[in-house]
Amino acid sequence: MPEDVAAGPVTDEELRRLLDGCLNEAVDPAAILAAMPDAELGRLADGLYRHLDTPSPAFGARFWYVQVSEELRLRHLGSYQSAAIVPGAIAAAGPVASEVPAG
Repeated sequence: MPEDVAAGPVTDEELRRLLDGCLNEAVDPAAILAAMPDAELGRLADGLYRHLDTPSPAFGARFWYVQVSEELRLRHLGSYQSAAIVPGAIAAAGPVASEVPAG
C-alpha cells in the first residue's frame, strides 16, 4: 500500500499548522515543498484541494495549493524530460501509451 494512502488524508489540524506556521514565520514555500517526498506532496495536494472545496477555506490555502501544484508539475516535467534525453533511448513518436486520443 502506498505511503500516502496508508497515512490517510491530510487532517484539518495538519493544514492549519502549515497555514498558521507560514503566516507567523518567514517561510519559503518553494524550499519546503522541494524537500517533501512525492507521496507527502501528493497527500498535501489532495488535502488542500478538499479543503478549498469547503464553504470557508483558510486564508492562504489557495496560494499553497497553487505552489504544490506547480511543484508536482515541475517534478513530473523533470522526470519526463530526463527520460526523453537518455542517450540511446528512443523517444516516443506519438502519444504516451496511457493517453487516449481526443474525439
